[in-house]
Amino acid sequence: MYITKKSNNFDILRLILAIIVAIVHVEMLTKLEILNIYSQLLNSKSAVDSFFIISGFLIFMSFDSNPKIITYAIKRARRIFPGYFTVIILSAFFMFFISTESFYNYFNIEFLKYIFFNLLTLNFIHLTLPGVFNGNPWHVVNGALWTIKIEVMFYCLVPIIAYILSKSNKVLVLCSIYLLSLFYSFTMFWLSSHYEMDIFIRLERQLPGQMTFFISGAFLYYYFDFFHKHYLPILIASLAILLTHIFIINVNYLYPAALAVVIIYFATIFSYLGNFGKYGDLSFGVYIWHFPIIQIFIYYDLFSNIILGLISLAFCIFIVSYLSWHLVEKRFLLKSSHYVISEKE
Repeated sequence: MYITKKSNNFDILRLILAIIVAIVHVEMLTKLEILNIYSQLLNSKSAVDSFFIISGFLIFMSFDSNPKIITYAIKRARRIFPGYFTVIILSAFFMFFISTESFYNYFNIEFLKYIFFNLLTLNFIHLTLPGVFNGNPWHVVNGALWTIKIEVMFYCLVPIIAYILSKSNKVLVLCSIYLLSLFYSFTMFWLSSHYEMDIFIRLERQLPGQMTFFISGAFLYYYFDFFHKHYLPILIASLAILLTHIFIINVNYLYPAALAVVIIYFATIFSYLGNFGKYGDLSFGVYIWHFPIIQIFIYYDLFSNIILGLISLAFCIFIVSYLSWHLVEKRFLLKSSHYVISEKE
């Protein structure tokens, strides 16, 4: 495999994807006309899909490097849960100061349910806190966290899939998972259009429907040497598929694989953009913190001066993400972590 520190743009790519999601959410929550063009050019769904692709590539690589289940589970838990638990708990307590409810009406069973279900990554069960953001267009405290549940479920499946791959034909298994995921998605879309029920669209967004992206990343990991050797025609074909999908006709059955090729190309083969790992992984902080910060800005009407509001928002998101990394996330990493090693270089 040709992947080395000098040909790895995963860190900067993930940060860019997190910023794209944040920009789209700013436009979605504020409806600022100045951001309309950016929301049209940028696609938060494709950014999230790309996150799943990167996870598929890197998590299978991580598991293969040390396939001990306990070690693997500890590494994954150390990376994702400290920051995630922090944003849930701090948000729950500090949102009291902007709640319209009294102390006793805020810290009640609804408050406990919010913490309980969100800590379990079951955010969809309880999205709001008592009296918080009632005047905002959206009352949701943190609408960006729905992907964490999918990531965790995928982490749980990786050892099982890796074991099956070690005992079977890799191409057959990976393609079968891809096709089964497509079948699930198409079934949910059909049910949604046939019965006109939104529940099926929400179900399509869950792990079975998103597995095409994870498994596309995994496929490129396992066959990276072939991809690296023949990347140019594969990349051209993939770009043609994506352009067709965006501008001409939906080709949903090829979109995950084509997007995966483009993302992994820029992450591993494209010119090296620098050792951004030495600055830490701010992408996760940007992703998990941006939504409630945007909601607070809307609550206090801080976009009355649009330019100043956007600059202040970007500054706040960066500062909170920086603090989240250095005060929480980094402290739970193993010494062998890529980020711990990168900071010393």
